[in-house]
Amino acid sequence: MLSPLAPLRRAEVVAAGPAGLLFVALWVAVVTGAAPLAAIDRGGADWGTREGAAHPWWVPVWTTVSAVLGPVTFRVAAVVAALTAVALAWRGVRRGVAGASAVASTLLFASVTVLVGGLVPVVVKAIVDRPRPAGALVDALQSSFPSSHAFGAATAALVVVTVTKGCLARATHRWLAALACALVVLVCMARVALAVHYISDVTAGVCLAVVWVCVARSLWWVLSASSAAPG
Repeated sequence: MLSPLAPLRRAEVVAAGPAGLLFVALWVAVVTGAAPLAAIDRGGADWGTREGAAHPWWVPVWTTVSAVLGPVTFRVAAVVAALTAVALAWRGVRRGVAGASAVASTLLFASVTVLVGGLVPVVVKAIVDRPRPAGALVDALQSSFPSSHAFGAATAALVVVTVTKGCLARATHRWLAALACALVVLVCMARVALAVHYISDVTAGVCLAVVWVCVARSLWWVLSASSAAPG
């Protein structure tokens, strides 16, 4: 059973700091056209374009990865989680099921964080307005920085790891966290392999997701504590 959310620990807050700083640093480097970052980004984009031209399986495989682990998949899962939360809350009220409201709140947190979070990279994209790599192997909407795929995958992974903490054995939870991390890396690789994103785009997407989940969790805890307070 999913566990109720706990307040952010100091280590989690500390982890969000470097992620936020790295995101800002990448943003500044992209806007100013910093040469070292531009060289790294060109190398990644050229690698994707080159391999895509050399291997007929390249585009179909990485396109499938992008689709299966894309933002739409996570948003559908979030809607399912929200509906489940409503059902659990209704059942808890009707039948007096112990713990149902806590689980419903956790599921609602997960769904709201994923769904509302989808707007975060869209806003940043509109501000930065970075063009896609010239050698992109597939069509892509919106601008390049940051990657919505990387943000969505990292947000979903962090949410799953967060809400399952405490209700799984420690070893099992570590394996789940490792699997979630591997899937995020796979999504980032797919976007660079298709040359629709630069390395800095996917890195920024992951960093922004870390900050967003920490902010969302903190806000949710404050709101939950306020609503539970007497009077």
